[in-house]
Amino acid sequence: MNSIQSSETNKEQTFVGCGKEISRRKFMASSLLGATTILGSSSLLNSSDNLMITNKNESGMEKKHKCKITVIRRELYEDLRNEFCADPNTGKCGAFEDGQEWIVDVYGFMNMLNGQFCSFAWDSISKYVYAALNGGSLLRGWMKDEKEMIACCNDGIRPVIFKLERIDE
Repeated sequence: MNSIQSSETNKEQTFVGCGKEISRRKFMASSLLGATTILGSSSLLNSSDNLMITNKNESGMEKKHKCKITVIRRELYEDLRNEFCADPNTGKCGAFEDGQEWIVDVYGFMNMLNGQFCSFAWDSISKYVYAALNGGSLLRGWMKDEKEMIACCNDGIRPVIFKLERIDE
């Protein structure tokens, strides 16, 4: 398995692996476009490369990360529901409850939380969860804390708003 080792170069973190070196900024920008950009048609990595980021602490031990997912709230845009939904009684998303939480590790990520998570919502947030699990910044410069971000599912009538938090161990 190829691994991408992070290193500090002129205060710019770079990832080296698979015979290529790319800046952290370019890597993260590309990863936000989706795994197909990185692993598929992009020239950053070949489709046969396995992607794994390894972060090491000062003593050379591999850092472990988890991601906490919290449902902040579920919304319902009644005007859009009334105009577009076949069922005028459709309510807020029933797949989640406000305040619901998960702690995700690599195993949970690879198994999409064993079916405990809506697949449409998972599709919307999984790239950010992956970044957190690998010690990445979650929208540095946009959020007050680079370990946190707010994301939502792609349901335009009754979206679920999530808080994602990188947990460093």
